[in-house]
Amino acid sequence: MALEDHQPTQWVWVDSATKYPEVVLNVGKICFGEKARKKMPKNSKQDQKYTLASAVCALLNSGGGVVKAEIENEDYSLQRDEIGLDLHETFRSLLLTADLAKYLDFKQQDNYLLIFVKTWSSEKASLERKPRICTLSSGLYSKCGAFLSHMTVTEATLFLEEKQDEARRELSPETPAKKSKASDVEEDMDIVNDNVAELFNRDQLQYRETLNFTESADVEFKHYSTDNFLKRVNEILPQYISGFANARGGYLWIGVDDDRRVQGFMCDDENVEKLSHLIKHIEYKLKVFHFCNRGYKHSIMCKHKIFEVYDEAGKHRGHVCAVKIEPFTCAVFAKDPESWQVEGTTIKKLNAEEWAKWMISADPDLSGLSQTFTLALSLSEGPPLAKPVYSHQGLDNVDDLCKKLFPVKSRSIIYTPEKLTEDLFQEHPELQILMEEQLRQISEGIVISSRSWAVDVGLPENRDIICDILVLATDWPPILYTVCKHQISKDLFEYSKCTARKLKEKLVNTGGYIHKLCIIPKLLILPPVFNHEEGDVNIQEMYPQNYSLIKRKNLKDLLRSLTIALLTFKSFLSDRVGSEVLNVLTMKQYQLLSENLHKTKKLFVYGLPGTGKTIVALNIIEKIRSMFQCGQQEVLYICENQPLRDFVIQKNICQAVTRVAFLRKTFNDVKHIIIDEAQNFQDGDGDWYQKALDLTSSPHLPEPGFLWIFLDYLQTSHSFSTGLPEPRWHDPVESLTKVVRNANSIFCYLKNKMEKIVEDPAINIPQKHLQKLLRTASCASAVPGFCETVEEKDKDGIAESVAKCCCTYLKIGYSEEDIAILCYRDDKVEEYREILTLKMKERKLKIFLGKMDGGLERYTILDSFRRFSGLERTIVFGIVPNPLPYQDIIFENVLVCVASRANLNLHLFYEYW
Repeated sequence: MALEDHQPTQWVWVDSATKYPEVVLNVGKICFGEKARKKMPKNSKQDQKYTLASAVCALLNSGGGVVKAEIENEDYSLQRDEIGLDLHETFRSLLLTADLAKYLDFKQQDNYLLIFVKTWSSEKASLERKPRICTLSSGLYSKCGAFLSHMTVTEATLFLEEKQDEARRELSPETPAKKSKASDVEEDMDIVNDNVAELFNRDQLQYRETLNFTESADVEFKHYSTDNFLKRVNEILPQYISGFANARGGYLWIGVDDDRRVQGFMCDDENVEKLSHLIKHIEYKLKVFHFCNRGYKHSIMCKHKIFEVYDEAGKHRGHVCAVKIEPFTCAVFAKDPESWQVEGTTIKKLNAEEWAKWMISADPDLSGLSQTFTLALSLSEGPPLAKPVYSHQGLDNVDDLCKKLFPVKSRSIIYTPEKLTEDLFQEHPELQILMEEQLRQISEGIVISSRSWAVDVGLPENRDIICDILVLATDWPPILYTVCKHQISKDLFEYSKCTARKLKEKLVNTGGYIHKLCIIPKLLILPPVFNHEEGDVNIQEMYPQNYSLIKRKNLKDLLRSLTIALLTFKSFLSDRVGSEVLNVLTMKQYQLLSENLHKTKKLFVYGLPGTGKTIVALNIIEKIRSMFQCGQQEVLYICENQPLRDFVIQKNICQAVTRVAFLRKTFNDVKHIIIDEAQNFQDGDGDWYQKALDLTSSPHLPEPGFLWIFLDYLQTSHSFSTGLPEPRWHDPVESLTKVVRNANSIFCYLKNKMEKIVEDPAINIPQKHLQKLLRTASCASAVPGFCETVEEKDKDGIAESVAKCCCTYLKIGYSEEDIAILCYRDDKVEEYREILTLKMKERKLKIFLGKMDGGLERYTILDSFRRFSGLERTIVFGIVPNPLPYQDIIFENVLVCVASRANLNLHLFYEYW
């Protein structure tokens, strides 16, 4: 019996009661050792192999962990008896390598055998690239000559990739129209197999007649002499439908022996009807994965026919069943693949669609954005759960950020971050003595302090913790010291263990670390109690020695993965490219979040245009929710314009409202408030600032909540009172000055306009502070981009120029969703909609002009400056009135508003009104 055909009776479960800071899967009792396993009943032996293989596979696909097996046979010794040849071969087949030690380490503890499992990785550097995820069997079949082949995982990967390439070619507009491959193959099959088709069209067959064709790639004979032929058909038919459909189609003849003789099978009319229903049921239940992206999901094409069989004397001698299977353009699975993952406290088996998507997953095609983004972590290099990571061109790349965050020096111990370490040592002088004692045997490494590593990795804060200190040193295991205020308890050890486990998961599944790794949790208390072993239970000794030590060559990779794990966030690109993509925060953005999270509940954040204020705002919301385990209704995001509100609502991380709605409604559940684009708020409808202050400092709250206000006086779009306190009362203040959104030419234009605003302010702004910000302003982008201003244009001329530019952009590869056309007022938007639509039609451009309405729209935006505030597009056309009616005093601010919306190319048209 093949292992993949086995149905297990033994279950795998997540064991949370162990001391390991890992996912531990308990598989129950298992017999180990060659001699003992040879004596086992066949079914039990298969059952245990399947159970172990599924547990190891689940951990390989989930970032690693430990398999815990109770040793069933007495007097077993791992060193003497090893694990057993059949188990070794099962693991070898699963891992696609004879070197099990590359992924697995075995350790016997008392009456348990522990298998330490490293994360799976596709290992691009190897001669034969491994699949994206680990799999015991593919569930895919193919007819190869006269043989039915169950595809290996490697074969299945190539098969799926070829199918995907074929589908892309057929869907490509550059590919000339032609008959589908499936149609060609079906036609060829009928020509080659005229004899088969002729037989299929007959009404009855003669007993023991010899057919005039043989088994081949298109034909298979099966004959069952037993009475349980329905069971056998149920077993083999899914495999043959999959096999023929994934190849060039063919016929399965049931009731014909290998010598081509018609033998038939005996069954009554009831069983004939059951057979017909069974074939239809199997066809309906088969798993299909579609590549074709058609408007409908096409189905497997099967026909079956049940023939009466008579001998020469006319006596009825049974039946023959023939099944004709057409070739299928996509992939047909006989069953779901044998592949698992750990999800929370459950072991999940992947279905065929999930598995196929994983196997063909690749980095999204950002070739059109290659000037803007660079790849920092590829799917081909990372563990199964990793996402592709991109950084902005011109910003510090991941390696540069890593050197700044975690500087390592030969034969030195570096404490980082310096300011936080100094603060902690000043607040707790005995902490420095305590850490020096812990590190006395370490000569080279890095000591990374945090107020709470739990919050850093997305877990709730624990108020009994002073700080967490992560020590990474060569030839030592990574150690997470949790420093407690009071006596060590079981709950505090559980906190430290969970933090260590989550940190490892982040390093592997987000950071892309692929080497063997564990994080050892250790509890310390202040004042110091040396030689205190309670709590850590010598966890280091519970691991194999080679598993828990950081090799010198791996320390760099580990720190790089830590940088990615801490600085990445879900990119706005994710919605555009259709798969989750991560971007990297700038150093200042990360510092603003990490340094202020634990000490500053109320904060004003001044950000120059394009510095990523909204990115930081959304990240602080997620940090707050993790820190306090808040529900969405407890965190409120407030902005001025509806499209930005809708964009945040789509993120599904908090409540989001406009200022007007905030004043109108009550928010009894809100504890924390983040305000964005506050410079454009108005106080005419009520005192929004006082209401936000009251909500976040309500006496009903156990402690004050967060109130962070993001603003940019240089993008003020009106001259009315904002409702903000006077700038001199803004305290504390943080600033963002590195522009990450705009190309260099656009930044230069913006800087010139901003300097004019600050030099001669028309409205009340913190002039000296803004001058200081502009002196430190810089552009991250190395891309020059394009920026032009065109004056003295009438409405018709502007529309003609915009349509002409759009035509050029579309021809060179940009899409309509890259473009935004922005007007100063809503009435101008409607005027230009009509004339632009006409100009687009004249150039035969199929462009839909729509307003922002709910998020990242898939069409060209035509909207007002105000409604597009806080959003961005690759190409922006700004239609500016000249002079600016009614509010000439903020003319320069308006130009800054519209120009800062453009990532790469900016066209400003001045229409004289």
